[in-house]
Amino acid sequence: MNRSVLLLLVGSLSGAAPAWAADGDWDRARTAHERGDYAAELAIVRPLADKGYPFAQFNLGVLYDDGKGVPMDDRQAIEWYRKAAEQGFSQAQINLGLMYENGEGTPVDLVKAYFWYTLADVQGDGQAPAAKNDIARKMAPAQIKEAEQQAKDYQATHKFVIPPTPALPGSGTSHGNG
Repeated sequence: MNRSVLLLLVGSLSGAAPAWAADGDWDRARTAHERGDYAAELAIVRPLADKGYPFAQFNLGVLYDDGKGVPMDDRQAIEWYRKAAEQGFSQAQINLGLMYENGEGTPVDLVKAYFWYTLADVQGDGQAPAAKNDIARKMAPAQIKEAEQQAKDYQATHKFVIPPTPALPGSGTSHGNG
């Protein structure tokens, strides 16, 4: 399915590689994606997703969402987006919200969509405010209040932790948030 948010995959693959990915993984994944070799991209991304890396889980969700390298499967996309979203990956939270908003792979649930947009917004995702404003026009005030309370309750019990970065070669210390 084509959505502007899904274009984040290409942008995120072409941006700074996550420091916790193995050397060259994201460069190889980006190159495979750019040449349309989704099977090769999948071979790189899936093992990292299976290990719990949210960036890889998000990318795997996009592949299922678009049917690139795998059969299109909205339910699988939701599963992988959720794994990344629950770790605080805001792009996955936005895509998961879109799935709920549009009823893709799940019944339409505006409260859940608003919930995921709210979590992304709290983290400063640039697309979240517009997504919340757009969906709020489709919702009753009680639904918005319910979604906001769910997000508040979720934040009270879930801390989003990005995996620590590995030690810099030869430094004996880690960098970033590790």
